[in-house]
Amino acid sequence: MNIYSTLEQLLGLLEQQSGHYRSLLVFMEHEKNAALSSDLNALNEVGFEKEKILVECQNLEEKRLQLVTDLAKSLGYAVGELNLKMISQLVAEPYAGRFRRTSTELLTVLSQLQEANQRNKQLFMHSLDLLRGSFNLLSELQASNTIYYRTGNIQNCKSTGKCVCSNI
Repeated sequence: MNIYSTLEQLLGLLEQQSGHYRSLLVFMEHEKNAALSSDLNALNEVGFEKEKILVECQNLEEKRLQLVTDLAKSLGYAVGELNLKMISQLVAEPYAGRFRRTSTELLTVLSQLQEANQRNKQLFMHSLDLLRGSFNLLSELQASNTIYYRTGNIQNCKSTGKCVCSNI
């Protein structure tokens, strides 16, 4: 295979991956909004869409690995040694500039994805804490306090004060 053909295919594939990651960012925002409004149906739909994108990303990643393997052989390097920065230093213009731009774009979108993922994780952890607190409160209301000790004290259950609400 021609090295220029491999470079073109790799750049195209990386642009596709970047586009998929951008789509994933949009769904991460939808997920946040659905979680904030406690919309279970919307959360399920977003989860389904995210799963489809992730499967596509995995397929693209497998193709990318094959292209990088081919490129490494063509350039005389081990597969593990090549990254986008190194490729941009090994190839001539206009490919070098395109690889630098693509690398920057991927780093940016992946950083944004990590931030969105962390934000949603914190949101879901907070929601889980609220649900646990509500469950504990309801469990305490249901439990009878009929246990008397020798001292005459009654078992004291602590209430958390948290209740389930339709909004977080």
